[in-house]
Amino acid sequence: MRIAEVSIAAAIAALTIAAAPTGAAYADDKGVVPVVRWNSVTYKVDNAEAAAKWQASPLFGKTLVQGLKFDSTGTMYVTTARWGGSDMPATVSKLLKRGDSYELEAFPSEELNAVSNEAGLKAVLGFEVDENDVMWMLDQGHIAGAPSGPKDEKLVLWDIKANKEVQRLEFGPEVSDKKCSFLNDVVVDNESGFAYISDSGIFADPLCGGLIVYDKKANTARRVLNASKFTNDEAQFSFAINGRQVLKNGRMRTGADGIALSGDRKTLYWTNLTGNTLYSLPTALLRDVSVSESELQAAVRVEVVLPSNTDGLTADKAGNIYLTALQLNGVLKYDTNTRRLSQVAYHPEMVWPDTLAWAPDGNLHVISNHLHVWVDGDMNFKDPEVPNFTIWRLPVKAEPYLN
Repeated sequence: MRIAEVSIAAAIAALTIAAAPTGAAYADDKGVVPVVRWNSVTYKVDNAEAAAKWQASPLFGKTLVQGLKFDSTGTMYVTTARWGGSDMPATVSKLLKRGDSYELEAFPSEELNAVSNEAGLKAVLGFEVDENDVMWMLDQGHIAGAPSGPKDEKLVLWDIKANKEVQRLEFGPEVSDKKCSFLNDVVVDNESGFAYISDSGIFADPLCGGLIVYDKKANTARRVLNASKFTNDEAQFSFAINGRQVLKNGRMRTGADGIALSGDRKTLYWTNLTGNTLYSLPTALLRDVSVSESELQAAVRVEVVLPSNTDGLTADKAGNIYLTALQLNGVLKYDTNTRRLSQVAYHPEMVWPDTLAWAPDGNLHVISNHLHVWVDGDMNFKDPEVPNFTIWRLPVKAEPYLN
């Protein structure tokens, strides 16, 4: 039975029953706490010219917030990929407390976030802050869906404590296609010196999804599982959120999206957003350049068929994978030891839970953003029924895989 045929109520009930022995499942909003809520985000902009340009822009006040991460001090960072256009003052920002809410300040600087800066950040969606407080920023390059420039699609490493760039790699066409690629997210393994990237490949038909393996020591990258059935959308898969079809003018098609690394760094997990399958591969095979594409495909394992498609993934050191559940307004947990799935968080206002993030105290957080409503052009930024963007603290506390 396809996920589209399963009722949301039945899926929640099934998960609650399956999780009863662990005592960690919630079919209500117990323990889910909103930390930050916005109808519309605001930026702190010091450059007068950039501030005036932003205030005069038709995009002013209509930013979509996507990514969320914490550093070791508890500072929160968010990404706002420039899907709507180039006028936004920043694509990576630090959150600054202002009264009862927060505003966005360009990080690491307004200069590095300037679209006019040839070496600057153009459209960062996925990013990570590792155990050394180094931020790994994955630049999609595409602004408003336009093809990327030759140096725009890249991975930039920034040492937060030292306040300096420590490494970058601009991806060549053999790694990411300047027209088709949609660099989505990154996970980091400093023990081996590798990172793994998901590419949703949405600007092509058929899609050109894939995974990218980054070798930090050599500062090189290679592409694997390109346009494979494991990294592209599932045929005819469609989904609805709160009874609203996604998208209203067609079917959302997105390949490799959520990605997570196991606590022991031995296994990589990922999902395709337009699909409901959790896949895995041993990282030893991904790191070995002598392993062929056919050998990699043969080694891909179907971990579980999910009751909802998912966007963000993360892991803890105990062998659990956490997955946002778009159709269930919540977060799931997959125990890789028992291969059991349970629901660990739910809230009716957690609409499109996007990115998962660990605070330094071990509390898991998620940002929800009504992404499908924004993409349809229907987002109400003035007086929505519920806030458009929320950072939630979840009833999950564990040791993250990066510790």
